[in-house]
Amino acid sequence: MKTAIDVEIMGHRLKVMSDDGEAHIRRVVDYLNGRIRELAVAGAGGAGADVAILAALNIASEYWKLKEQQEEIFRAIDRLSERIVAHLSE
Repeated sequence: MKTAIDVEIMGHRLKVMSDDGEAHIRRVVDYLNGRIRELAVAGAGGAGADVAILAALNIASEYWKLKEQQEEIFRAIDRLSERIVAHLSE
């Protein structure tokens, strides 16, 4: 069941509807706000929306790198599983 959770991102108050639970949403919001602060301190972007977009791009990049790593791990597990099955069949 979706729960309404009030959050604040870059000073903007939002109501988020989620099945993931409040603790998860708060961790995600804290992570996002932290990444935005890092970029702002580093002088990236200009307007708040620019910094938010840069944070979103960085997080999306992290996501795709992790997804690729996960897929490689799954492929390695499949290769190892095939070797184990072949070895057991001998």
